[in-house]
Amino acid sequence: MNKIWLVIQREYLTRVRKRSFIIMTILGPILIALVYGALIFIAVSEEEKEHVVMVVDTSPVKLSEGLKDFNRRRPNSKLRFEWKYDDYFQARDSIFNETYSSILFIPRDPVAHPKGMYLAFKDRPSMSIKNALETELEKLIEEQKLLHYNLSPDIFDSVRVKIDLFEKRIRESQHGLQEEADYAEQKFFVAFGAGMMIYIFILLYGIQVLRGVMEEKSNRIVEVMVSSVKPFQLMMGKIIGIAMVGLTQFLIWVIFSGIVVSIIGMAFAPSLLEQVEAGTLQTQAEIGGLDVSTMLNIFNVTDFSIMIGLFIFYFIGGYLLYSSLFAAVGSAIDNESDSQQFMMPVTLPLIFSIAIAQFVLKSPDGMIAKICSFIPLTSPIVMMVRIPFGVAIWEIILSAFLLVLGFVFTTWVAGRIYRIGMLMYGKKITYRELWKWLFYKG
Repeated sequence: MNKIWLVIQREYLTRVRKRSFIIMTILGPILIALVYGALIFIAVSEEEKEHVVMVVDTSPVKLSEGLKDFNRRRPNSKLRFEWKYDDYFQARDSIFNETYSSILFIPRDPVAHPKGMYLAFKDRPSMSIKNALETELEKLIEEQKLLHYNLSPDIFDSVRVKIDLFEKRIRESQHGLQEEADYAEQKFFVAFGAGMMIYIFILLYGIQVLRGVMEEKSNRIVEVMVSSVKPFQLMMGKIIGIAMVGLTQFLIWVIFSGIVVSIIGMAFAPSLLEQVEAGTLQTQAEIGGLDVSTMLNIFNVTDFSIMIGLFIFYFIGGYLLYSSLFAAVGSAIDNESDSQQFMMPVTLPLIFSIAIAQFVLKSPDGMIAKICSFIPLTSPIVMMVRIPFGVAIWEIILSAFLLVLGFVFTTWVAGRIYRIGMLMYGKKITYRELWKWLFYKG
């Protein structure tokens, strides 16, 4: 054990003293904070240009009359309507000589044939402008249909209901049944972010193990080291040492990124909330698939002490499992070009995990999600995706136990390959030979 600790110290100190590690450890939180701050700054400060629409209405009912009310109701809107031409081609021929940017053409029977309407432009309207225009036209056509059936708009508005169900989870506790709010949208971002970080860290530091083993093998340093340290001790020391490097960097990133992001969020939160309440950010947020209020409330609906603790466990467990396999691959080959045929079987479960995570987000309690949560090769990512949505304690314990067993097994497999492969030079290795190394005695 003392020898493994010496190898761990060597790997850890050698890497954390590198200039590249120090630079990336400092730059990482700064870059994360800059991206976060830039997104919020753009959402708060970017002003949309005014878009003037020339309306050409050929309908007998003059559907566009209702749009004049829009100009009166929304004097500060970036969407504005004008009327000057009764002929579309006249409006089109004059578009580059006047100030309007688009032409809205309304056909003779827009109520029966709404798809006959179209928007021609010289300057493309933003998605928020286009959505606002479509919403207004939908309201006008609805009003015409209500008049046709002699229905009052007030009655129609009182009948029409929009449902947005508030979700609550029922849990069993020592005090009986308890209900708690379930913020699915916020948890979606936390779950996806946690799974993606596990994927990136395992792949990033696992490849570092592979390259470190290959470098020592090609430089023949390992021949000197194995005279005093067993190959298995060397492999474990290297894996754990690099894991500690990755964990150190991650914790520094979390602490400093959290501080900087919190400061940025506190600075911009009042402006964002004011704009959300005023409705100026609503359309933009929907288009981008991101609700600003959701982004601001992420830290309020997630128990990050539990999340970070489980993240560290699954990061370490997943990393140790995959790194032992990466170490085995690195010991079996002489150069990186030969690694492709062995890398695919190792990285495929990792890639599959991040791919299946998208389905897990839709159904965190589904059968596929639960099965993949217990398979050691997929559980680090899949379980981290499920945890923000609530997972039974027994599932987490079973998943953790199987992950530890998986690590022990892969370490045994890797150790059998490592002890022979590290001293094997100048020979192309096949899967058949790797299989023989597993049962080689000597």
